[in-house]
Amino acid sequence: MCGIAGIWHLNDSVLEENKLKKFTDSMHHRGPDGTGYYIDSQANLGLGHRRLSILDLSVSGKQPMNFADERYWITFNGEIYNFIELRNELKEKGYSFKTDTDTEVLLSAYHAWGKDCLHKFNGMWAFAIWDKQDRSLFLARDRFGVKPLHYIHIPSKIVAFASETLAFKHLDDYRRKIDPRLLQRTIIEPRRLEATGYTIFNEIQQLPAGCCMLIVKDKPIVQYRWWNTFDHTKKEAGNFNEQLEHFRFLFKDACKLRLRSDVPLASALSGGVDSSAVYCMINHLMNEQDVKLRTPKNWQKAFVATFPGTTQDERKFAEQVVNFTGGDAVYIESDYKNLPQEIISSTIKFDSITGTPIIAVSDVYKAMRNNGIIVSMDGHGADELMYGYRASVSEVYVEAILKNNAITEKDALEVYINLFLDEEKSKANERIKNKAQKIKLFENKQAAKNKFVKHVGKFVKNLLSNKNYISNLQKLNAGEWFNNSSLNVPEIISGSKMVFPELSRAELFLANDFHIEHIPYNLRDFDRASMQHGIEIRMPFMDYRLVSYLFSLPTESKIGAGYTKRILRESMKGLMPESIRTRRLKIGLSAPITNWFNNSLNEFILDQVNSTSFKTSPYWNGEIIKKFAEERTKNRSWNDTDSEKFWNVLNAHIIVSNEN
Repeated sequence: MCGIAGIWHLNDSVLEENKLKKFTDSMHHRGPDGTGYYIDSQANLGLGHRRLSILDLSVSGKQPMNFADERYWITFNGEIYNFIELRNELKEKGYSFKTDTDTEVLLSAYHAWGKDCLHKFNGMWAFAIWDKQDRSLFLARDRFGVKPLHYIHIPSKIVAFASETLAFKHLDDYRRKIDPRLLQRTIIEPRRLEATGYTIFNEIQQLPAGCCMLIVKDKPIVQYRWWNTFDHTKKEAGNFNEQLEHFRFLFKDACKLRLRSDVPLASALSGGVDSSAVYCMINHLMNEQDVKLRTPKNWQKAFVATFPGTTQDERKFAEQVVNFTGGDAVYIESDYKNLPQEIISSTIKFDSITGTPIIAVSDVYKAMRNNGIIVSMDGHGADELMYGYRASVSEVYVEAILKNNAITEKDALEVYINLFLDEEKSKANERIKNKAQKIKLFENKQAAKNKFVKHVGKFVKNLLSNKNYISNLQKLNAGEWFNNSSLNVPEIISGSKMVFPELSRAELFLANDFHIEHIPYNLRDFDRASMQHGIEIRMPFMDYRLVSYLFSLPTESKIGAGYTKRILRESMKGLMPESIRTRRLKIGLSAPITNWFNNSLNEFILDQVNSTSFKTSPYWNGEIIKKFAEERTKNRSWNDTDSEKFWNVLNAHIIVSNEN
């Protein structure tokens, strides 16, 4: 886990080392344990690396690393969890190794199998390999985009890449600019842009998840998708108990592989089902001594974010998990003595638009670093794979109504209602029934023409393919806050589209949640939040074997019998507290932003919306938004919907104001 960077002058101008250093070292927070640079003076190409030491802490693990008599040079961010098994396989092919790193295994695998080595890896990665002989640069990203990779390409001038968009502010001979259209689009819907390969900055793009790219001077860039989840799924036969056994095996093994580390690790624990399952499974594996090689002895700590007096506080749930396992917990109640300044600082470092101030998440990993922890085992991915979100549960409910499946309809409604606090359940029940009624009415109108299924399928597939689409609801959400009418989502970068098979309405929604909306967005957020403090996050639920298997299962294996994530809950019987295993309320880790807006950020909001730069912004209608914010701030009447909507603009304002 590190920060990687590279510069290639395509116009034959000399690449000076100080330029590469400046670009690379702007990400020192990602790799506080060391730095390295390589320059091919003949090609005017350089690779940079900021090291976060996880495996083989010696100087042998330093990057950029070379292989095959210095033909190949790599800068690599991530982990190949099955590197020990791959190293043994490569030894049988005649390869020998000088280090105990996964980086050397990666290079050997590339030498042995070429780009097909990507299918051999179980892990997370973003890397660049320079082939000095062929004068080619190969860049690749893991299946689901756990690790980031941003780049610019100005033909006949420069190619540059880095782990974070923030680094490009420190790239000489280049000045980044905000793309007004993409900024506005992301303010309205922060989750929609990430999977397209674009960013809010003009010319800075991303290599999309599951894609790789080959760059050869004076030739067009070749970019293509090397991984599509649905090329690796099959309809699972067998009964639920058989499915349960296989799921349990995959989940256990995913945790085992991710315990490999030469530094201390811990868990970010919320008290929800997902993070609790990971923490409890680790506890089970350690107690049974059922672990793989290179597992540290110190793993027992859990770090818990607390927000006393708010609905975001889940401490009591986390305590049940810690008491059950006999583990050790660090409870984090951040003391925001200067909350406005901390909001500004963390937002500038985050360098993009997200739905909640990142400081609340980032503080968990800051506490880990302060306690000597380097690796965090987290529960991300389970919600998107097994109907953990309210929106995905509502799709199961609607689908059941459209198919006249009364049993599933009743079960899905119960599941949906129980995801809310008691005082919210009545309105939630009303909302979901109104939604279903409207959709059914629309379906009945279309039934005569027999177009409903085709219409829905085309609508969702266009969305998943990132065709230019914006719903009337989204336009209404934009309201009078923006002048620009060109708010469509851009098409995904050429060569990177993912093809989905024919799926049911609910399963198609889940596929979208995982591959297009929630996961790309959440992975970006947690990467930046953790790497601000030099912490590596590992996510067992993101193991590609587990992902492929869950997308092979029928809907009723993932949601049913009154619960979301049915197969996960069943697999954890006896391994975690029953009160948590059967917990239904959904909260999630986020800042108590409404509470902040009505209290400690009151004056800060008024200062920001009354600033000249906010009121005269070319990106939004400042006077209209100012009036909106002033009314709620002065009356201390912020609610969750309004505060989330306004935060996105405030988030953008902080970034724009500090761009130059």
